[in-house]
Amino acid sequence: MNIEVQKKKSESLNLSSFLKVYGTLIGLGVLCIIFAILTPAFATLSNGLAVLRQIAMLSIMAAGLTVVMVTKRIDLSIGYVSSALGVLVAALMVSGVPIWMALIITVIVGAVIGMVNGFFVAYVGIPDFIATLAVGFLISGLNQAYTHGHPISGLPSGFGVFGQWYLFGIPTAIFVMLGFLIFIFIFLYHSRYGRYIHAIGGNEEATMLSGVSTKRNLMLAFVISGIGLAVTAVVLTSRLGAAHPLAGDGLLLDAIACVFLGSTAFKNGEPNLAGTFVGALIIGVLSNGLTLLNVPYFYQDVAKGLIIILAVSITSYQRIRRA
Repeated sequence: MNIEVQKKKSESLNLSSFLKVYGTLIGLGVLCIIFAILTPAFATLSNGLAVLRQIAMLSIMAAGLTVVMVTKRIDLSIGYVSSALGVLVAALMVSGVPIWMALIITVIVGAVIGMVNGFFVAYVGIPDFIATLAVGFLISGLNQAYTHGHPISGLPSGFGVFGQWYLFGIPTAIFVMLGFLIFIFIFLYHSRYGRYIHAIGGNEEATMLSGVSTKRNLMLAFVISGIGLAVTAVVLTSRLGAAHPLAGDGLLLDAIACVFLGSTAFKNGEPNLAGTFVGALIIGVLSNGLTLLNVPYFYQDVAKGLIIILAVSITSYQRIRRA
């Protein structure tokens, strides 16, 4: 009798562990099946590529944010900064700067803005949500002052390679997304700096006592996020064919949602790159499926809000159980 009871308990624990690790992925699969049944147009190759293209900017932004959130911090400037960097790269090209040079300058400026965020958080000691929100407002104000709310158009035709063109029938934005995800994967999981960042998120005090410069590596996490925002801005501006002053603002909550959704997958309540990408897929599939069903956009926001609440609740529960 005791053996049978222990066996049932073991099976129950195995099932529970499996659902904790892969529950979010299973949820994505169920969501895809539901939409495929409700609308045949969903389960097509072209629509699948459309979803990946749609989440390209979101995945890039959320991947950079994941690096910051691994340290138990958050960056609330990402929407404002990506909008401003889109204006920057467009303004440079319109003024005659070559595309390649405009890209390099934009990435450098993104890294500098990330460094500023990291400096205020790591060295000045300002709480991350206050520091990054303040920097975001500052960047947004400068952006609006420069553009007066008007978009910048007349971009070189070659700039469309990052968001409008296709390679082997696949949108080039998807290749840019995959390239950046690979970069973040190598940085987070196959470099010493990635190990330091994970250590900061695990136990910052112990990491500092072990001789690791927690402040410098924390600032580096924000720099990586800033680089991600520059790449996001380039793809977004290229896809739109113009730089809109508010183009990236709406990605903030979706990016945060991706990371929190991803925290419920694979790592038992901890931010991770694979989970973040699954979270982006869930957001993209949800928006795409509801759009195909002609559901009004405001109900899509309701659905996203419910998913965020559910994801945060599950993450908090997992952390409480682990503690």
